[in-house]
Amino acid sequence: MLRLFLTGCLLALVTACATVAPPPPAGWQALAPGLAHRAWSPWPDSDVQALRVDLQHVRVTQSPPAEAGQSVDQMASGRGALASINASFFDREFRPRGVTVTEGQPWPALLKAPASAKDPLLACDTQCVIRFDAPPTPEPAWRMAVSGTPWLVRDGHARTAEDDASCANLCAYTHPRTAIGLDASGRHLIVLLAAGRRGDVKGLTLAQTAQLLRELGAVQAFNLDGGGSSTLLIQGESRLPRPFNEPALRRVANAVHFVAP
Repeated sequence: MLRLFLTGCLLALVTACATVAPPPPAGWQALAPGLAHRAWSPWPDSDVQALRVDLQHVRVTQSPPAEAGQSVDQMASGRGALASINASFFDREFRPRGVTVTEGQPWPALLKAPASAKDPLLACDTQCVIRFDAPPTPEPAWRMAVSGTPWLVRDGHARTAEDDASCANLCAYTHPRTAIGLDASGRHLIVLLAAGRRGDVKGLTLAQTAQLLRELGAVQAFNLDGGGSSTLLIQGESRLPRPFNEPALRRVANAVHFVAP
């Protein structure tokens, strides 16, 4: 009987330990179990922030179509979220570019822009993956999907200044940035945002963004909408410095939220 009791206690202890999020790596500040934050200036004229999201302890969700055209801080879907970021590129009617899914429901924009299926995307069901061969319609098991463009890190290879030369305005010029990636284990999302258009703080090129994501451990990553759209909320508070010419948060098509399970 004592042996059974001790065995049961040991199993309970192991199970409890398995559900506790490990501490973040050095240089990261824990915000909540499974969510860490980092802010630094990798170059003298840069202002960068990042999130490290443990997908075993934090759930990734997306705002619904009904909230398109609102700023991220206005979206009811993000109330109570640990953190939120802006997401897709969009048109004047706030229709997101690329495959987009919220709580298993594809957005209507899919019917209007099938060509955007070439854009890389993050898709989540029981786990999250980054796809560079996105299908024209989402897979039935996807509970959320968000698209962006272009690729930043692919199979561990970060894009370079030579890659940026083919899309100078978007890629090679410095802008505020929002980007997302996955580490080799598939367990951690790496989210990177850069402030810009703030006097000496211009922003980053995509090659610089890719370099930082790779240094943070991303082996697959892509670019989300940036410029004045770039937004980071931590527990509802705006944390990314705004461009001088656009102090208020911009209205966007959608947002990605990181929430406690």
